[in-house]
Amino acid sequence: MKKFISVIALSIASFVSQAASVAFPDSIEVLTVNGLGNVDSRYLELDQGQNLIELQYRDLFETNADDSNWVRSEPLYLYIDLETAANYKAFTPNILSEEDAYQFIDNPSIKLNDGMGSEKQVSLMTHGQLMAKLLLSKQ
Repeated sequence: MKKFISVIALSIASFVSQAASVAFPDSIEVLTVNGLGNVDSRYLELDQGQNLIELQYRDLFETNADDSNWVRSEPLYLYIDLETAANYKAFTPNILSEEDAYQFIDNPSIKLNDGMGSEKQVSLMTHGQLMAKLLLSKQ
């Protein structure tokens, strides 16, 4: 029985050590991860290797004292290949107005910081761009 428990503990420890996490800002909602819904938008646990995350940008802007407006993107896709198990944090550019939000939606990209000083710019794809990437990679 002790041997069985040791094997289970080692299996769990190896699984945890191979996981990476990604935290997103409040304006980014995670819709699916690798095709699976029901995920926590604020903190994702991902396996090392290739991951496809479906996201949506959404934020509320006040147009005047009595009115506000939601700005939402169509679904956007983040394809990342996590080489190391790290705690990544995603950042959008500074979006202070509706105009900034629409500029972000027109050219969506985020910065991924791995918590160890490494940061990279990652473009988000629309559904059409994702399909084109998939089709061209098969050729």
